[in-house]
Amino acid sequence: MGLLQRFGVTPRPSTPQDGASVAVDFSRTGRSPVGWSSDLSRILALPRRDLATSYAAADLEALESQLRAPPGPCSCAPRPCPSRLRRVQALALLEASRVGGLLGPIGTGHGKELTTFLMPMAMPACRVACLFIPASLLSQFNAEWDYYGAHWRLPNLAGGRWFRPGLPVLHVITYNKLSSQEATDLLERIRPDLVILNEAHNLKDPKASRTGRFLRYFEKRPETRLVALSGTFASKSIKDYAHLSRLALREGSPLPLAHHVVEEWGTALDPGKVVAPSGALERLCEPEEHVREGFRRRRNDTRGVVATDESALDKPLIIRPRYPGPVPTELLALIELAHGGERPDGEQFQEQLQAMACARQLSAGFYHRWRYPRGEPPELIEEWFAKRKAWNKEVWEELKGERREHLDSPGLLTKAAIRAHMVPPYEGDKPVWQAATWTDWAEIHDAVQPEPQAVWVSDFLVQDAAEWARTQVGIVWVEFPELGERIARAAGVPFYGGGRAASEAILQESGRRSIVASIKAHATGKNLQQLCRNLVVTPPSDGALWEQLLARTHRPGQQAARVEVEVCLHTQDYVEAFATAQVRALFIQQTDGQPQKLLCLCGNSPTQ
Repeated sequence: MGLLQRFGVTPRPSTPQDGASVAVDFSRTGRSPVGWSSDLSRILALPRRDLATSYAAADLEALESQLRAPPGPCSCAPRPCPSRLRRVQALALLEASRVGGLLGPIGTGHGKELTTFLMPMAMPACRVACLFIPASLLSQFNAEWDYYGAHWRLPNLAGGRWFRPGLPVLHVITYNKLSSQEATDLLERIRPDLVILNEAHNLKDPKASRTGRFLRYFEKRPETRLVALSGTFASKSIKDYAHLSRLALREGSPLPLAHHVVEEWGTALDPGKVVAPSGALERLCEPEEHVREGFRRRRNDTRGVVATDESALDKPLIIRPRYPGPVPTELLALIELAHGGERPDGEQFQEQLQAMACARQLSAGFYHRWRYPRGEPPELIEEWFAKRKAWNKEVWEELKGERREHLDSPGLLTKAAIRAHMVPPYEGDKPVWQAATWTDWAEIHDAVQPEPQAVWVSDFLVQDAAEWARTQVGIVWVEFPELGERIARAAGVPFYGGGRAASEAILQESGRRSIVASIKAHATGKNLQQLCRNLVVTPPSDGALWEQLLARTHRPGQQAARVEVEVCLHTQDYVEAFATAQVRALFIQQTDGQPQKLLCLCGNSPTQ
């Protein structure tokens, strides 16, 4: 029985409800079975390796002796001293040094952070390394660096307080910085011989500026070694990390190297309503084995892959629904209006995604619209939006082609277009872009200055969440900052949104009061095990994001007997989001081997 059925809720018929929805009648889908390819032949020929027997206890002891710092005073208390490596940490370091790269599908709570700190010290002949982390983890990084540095020999930190000759230099860079305009040639300026990705799924989209810059560097310098770690490499498709596997393990990658083969395999492995027959992929499987499980087993048996297949915390996780209500009738009517293509103020949507986003906001009691405080006339506003749309479309089309330094983001393309239309002509060394729509957009872009506005329709959800926060101690998780601020004011507790100050402050919480936290800013990487209760007010549809969110409190160091999570499922939109998350979590569990908290620790797993 699926988790939603245990909750007593049913998604719309068009929405997959559990793992069983993946199974379809192939004769009616029109999909062809996955065929034979040179990539499949290469992968089947890769040597298999039993990681459990690849390294003896003496290897692990020798590694620790090599990396352990001389005895000295520390200030670890009240935390325990991290004087020993976990087995998965040691295996990751040993395997990376042996193979020259690593693909590490290592679950949350298994110590990826220390692994990334020590990797430059373990990797042979490493001189300069770059470690990429989410911006939300920067404050935690600074604290953990000192914590681990008292017991382990760490590399020189670029910009750090000390420098030890002969040790590698580690540059720590946030993924956000890699997306900034000034970072167009950042890696080329640093010239690392080792790149380490913590939460590597932040580079899953090859079309994003940050990923394009990362890939461009490896194309120029293919000798660069890559260590990629993530609790969830693939949230929706094996395409999310095939390029990372290729760069880390090259011809030894257990995923296809050719893009069209990755696409074909995805038709059989990825979640969806229509799934292709596994065809030649059956060669990866043992008798009666699901194709996803055969794919996962073959991947994990490959040299250069270190994966975990168990939870880092053996304590109950209780997930149950919460029904704030009754939901106001007028709000339900507005949600239906949004699904019909109209915003509550009468604005017509142009795309289905806009309608879905508005319905999701209305489920929280408000919706977004533009306001025009300068009183621009409707005709000017309409012209402004039309020319903005034409400019954005041209920028989008340009970015779909080959991306080059100083031309690989919307901001840099804007600067290149400005240079192309300068009078007198630009004579510098930066590239120019003769954009057809730039002149029209440049003439009008300052004429209209809209501001986003949140229009509140009902406070029913705010009051329910505030009551929850007042009557118990826990974390209220929200998607929208406007909602988080409103709940926090009503409950008299702090709201932690985005930004460095919030990231630093939330880590200082003692666990003696409730807090409200942004899912986007704090659901990944943070150690929040001082709290054991959670209220997810706006449930996400991403299974990978759920795994991260649940692991903030359900992680090693949790002192409570169990962790409790309540999920608001008061509208069909939120029910369907949760159902989609469950389907995607099943995909992750079957292809990555990581037990998903959303499935495995709730008392029941979905039908498979």
